[in-house]
Amino acid sequence: MENTFRLSDNALGMQASEIRELMKLASKPGIIAFGGGSPDGLRFPFAEVADIEKDWSEAKKRAAFQYGATNGYPPLLEHLRKRMEAYGIDMTDQSIITTTGAQQGIYLMAKALINPGDTIIVESPTFIGALASFKSLRANFEWAPLDSDGISIDATETILKRLAKENRLPKFIYTIPNFQNPSGITLSQAKRKALLELAIKYNVPILEDDPYGELYFEGTAADYKSIKSLPGAKDMVIYLNTFSKILSPGMRLGWITGPSKIIGQIEIAKQSVDACTSSYTQVIASDYLEKGYVNGYVDKMREVYHSKCSMMMLALEKYMPKEVSWSKPTGGFFVWITLPKNIGSKALFTAALKRNVAFVTGSPFTEEGKGDGYARIAFSNCSLEDIEKGVKLLGEAMQEVAAGK
Repeated sequence: MENTFRLSDNALGMQASEIRELMKLASKPGIIAFGGGSPDGLRFPFAEVADIEKDWSEAKKRAAFQYGATNGYPPLLEHLRKRMEAYGIDMTDQSIITTTGAQQGIYLMAKALINPGDTIIVESPTFIGALASFKSLRANFEWAPLDSDGISIDATETILKRLAKENRLPKFIYTIPNFQNPSGITLSQAKRKALLELAIKYNVPILEDDPYGELYFEGTAADYKSIKSLPGAKDMVIYLNTFSKILSPGMRLGWITGPSKIIGQIEIAKQSVDACTSSYTQVIASDYLEKGYVNGYVDKMREVYHSKCSMMMLALEKYMPKEVSWSKPTGGFFVWITLPKNIGSKALFTAALKRNVAFVTGSPFTEEGKGDGYARIAFSNCSLEDIEKGVKLLGEAMQEVAAGK
């Protein structure tokens, strides 16, 4: 008898995340996991969260355990509004909605804007999770390459000109300006202004995804100022952020900032997904911001990630073949490796896994057929010892693949 359950076109277009599959490998004993972009698991603010919960009044306990409003816990929304203003963002006629992680934020925003067949512009390479959300809604992609200082403005304008002539302007431009996932590249301030000018010229909004922006370890906050904070950006940019990197990914808590009309539509979309983000984690996050714990944690983690990135740079210089090149991030979690022409990342992954080293191959981040010459390695959740050991083993795996063994 034929199966009664017939999958939708949307479901048939879904693909398993390579990173999620790698997380299964990372849990095995002995694996050096350069794969997932996880924060340092030994340094979460455990004591601060325990202090927060210990001080809860009865009213706050009830709020934490009860259903909440779809748009979010009011005290947290107010703290986030102040945080956005501190980022230099004009909050006039802007609203905020909390989400169950930034991944849900990307999906809800896309659900509110994308019809099947719509075109969007994405960076090449770009975040796997965003691509999965956009693909699930059957969007078409235009790929804008990355330069050493972020998305190519010339290539983006060429795409926009062509699409305008074809009368199919994209619904939005998706960018990760700070320590981009997977490349680790940062969009220069000059290019941020240029990209915004293009968005205004062609009337195409920008979706700015900024999960790593506070985790810089070179320069100052001014070097990583958001596109959303620039003059003229208020109604052209939707801004996404998350507590995953500044508190805990296990909290599953993010937020979207944008024009009130758009946030209202996203709120309606969210009502059909989970009704409300966890009240419990929102109350914790609200107190975490109110008590200023976030500042101490972020300051500490900048130093931690700086030392790990420095170790990875030294190890790459020491153990990589001379034909290999890599990005040099000034914050965040990731390094993007460009492999020699005779080494593919899939073959390298197999050889590395035999040595108990895991990373993410380049293909899932790029246009189909164009990513096998690249690999993403994350330094964020490895010890300094494992970083050096893992890069050494990765170099040995490269030699094995190059020799055709």
